[in-house]
This record gives sequence, structure tokens and C-alpha cells, in this order.
Amino acid sequence: LNASNDVVLDSSGNRYVSDSGNNRVLYYPAGSTIATRVYGQAGNFSGHTAIVSATGLSSPNGMAIDSSGNLYVDDEGNNRILYYPAGSTTATRVYGQSGSFSANNDNNGGLSANSLSTPNGVAVDSSGNLYVADALNNRVLYYPAGSTTATQVYGQADFSTNATNVGATGLNNPNGIAVDSSGNLYVADTSNNRVLYYPGGSTTATREYGQRGSFTINVANNGGVSASSLNAPDRMTLDGGGNLYVADSKNHRVLYYPAGNITATRVYGQGDSLSTNAVNVGAAGLRLPYGEAVAGSGKAYMV
Repeated sequence: LNASNDVVLDSSGNRYVSDSGNNRVLYYPAGSTIATRVYGQAGNFSGHTAIVSATGLSSPNGMAIDSSGNLYVDDEGNNRILYYPAGSTTATRVYGQSGSFSANNDNNGGLSANSLSTPNGVAVDSSGNLYVADALNNRVLYYPAGSTTATQVYGQADFSTNATNVGATGLNNPNGIAVDSSGNLYVADTSNNRVLYYPGGSTTATREYGQRGSFTINVANNGGVSASSLNAPDRMTLDGGGNLYVADSKNHRVLYYPAGNITATRVYGQGDSLSTNAVNVGAAGLRLPYGEAVAGSGKAYMV
């Protein structure tokens, strides 16, 4: 692996890892530490070239798997999202490039409901609707199942703007996203040092993690390193009980929030301390964590 950026699990416990620095995604059967399938390198485990095609990838990051086992990959370096039918390593759908598997332009065709600029996270809900963190456009886009044209935007007043904003309707370089079983959306608003919660269907956040619920502040580690602070949060995941895990990247930790609570009660990477943010190696340490996944058994995987 080289600069792995995300990990997701399917319903059988098989793992997908975005091996970003090697321009590929690897598939590991449940319980195995040896990959048996590779995306982005035409089946070649020794290849690591950035490619733009239906079988290529460039710095892949976030991923999502739907209920049928179909895979969505955030192909960040190619400014697109790719959709792979279950078991296939050839994409059959592309978001952000007007249907072309050979284009990788930033905001291809201009800023719109069909464009992307360095996307950095994906999530899919139980109905197959897709959410994309369009990071450098400072927005999250919602695509109805099967469509490559967004119909809803978070963080911007419309599809033609990409301004940096704070507040309950603003975003600044969003990265990780997660959606729960009721269709409520969580967004890691990375450069605002917070996570926002949007009730299903609403583009106005009603809950905020990392800034003590103010919606007007974006200070890193507001109030000091604690169970209520964040510093450049990245990817997130939810377990079956609606509990939230956040990769608090620049604090070198992952935080666990019980469902509905904006104060963390568990920390990974800092021993048992919620007031430290040291870089650590070893079985209990983390450095710049970017992603995590939780199995049905409660086991957590982190990169």
C-alpha cells in the first residue's frame, strides 16, 4: 500500500482499500491480508500508473458500496466518480465528466450540476441515491439513483456557485460524508474543522460537531483538544446503531460519538486520552488517519 485513504466493507465483510498513491483500489476477501482483485490497473497488481479510462484511476480516495454490492469510487485525480457493477473492475458509469471515460477536466463544461472539482468522498443511501463531497467546489451534490446529474446541492445557494462559507448552510472543502438508514446526512466540513448533520432532504444543518454548536466558528480545536473539538476532520462512518466515527486527521485520532451526541466518548490513537493529539506508532497509535469502517461485529478498520 502507498498512501491508503479509505476502507469500506461489504455485507460479507470483504474489504476495499483505496490505495491512493498507487492509483488503485484493492479488494481483500474477509479475513485475508492479501488482495485478490485490483481496480485501476487493468488487473495488474504491479502497476501503479495514473490512468483515465473505464479501467483506470488517479489518486482514488473515498468509496461506497450499495446494498447490491456495486462499488462507487471517488477518482479524485481525474475529477470524477466511477461506478462498478458488483464484481467487475470496469466502470460502466461516470459522474463529473459528461459521460466520457476519457476526460478528466476540472469542472468540465463549467461549474454546474454535472461538474466536479477534486471530489473527496462518496456515500450511497439505502435507495441507491448518491452523495458526493465536491471538495474544491465547497459543496456536496445529491444524485438520484442511476442519474449522473445532481438535483440537490449542499453548501451553495445553487449549482453555479462554489464560494467558501461557514454557517448552517455553508461548507469549506468538505471531504468525508455518511448517510444513515433514515437518509440523514453527515458531512466532514474539513477546513471549517467541524462535522455537520442534515436531516433527510434538508440542506440546512441542524447539528454541529467540533465547534460547540455555534455554526459561526471554524477554529481548529476550538477550546483546546477535547472530546468536543476537531482539527481537519476527514472521513466518517456510521455503525448499525447510528453511532458516528470521525477521522480527526490532524489530531491523529478517530473519535466515537454515541448516536445523536456531539461529544465524543471514545478515542482511537491517543490511548484513553481525549485531550492529547500526539503522533504515535504501535498498536494503539495513529498518524493522520483518513478513513474507517465498522463491521457488523463492531470491529473497526482504520487507515
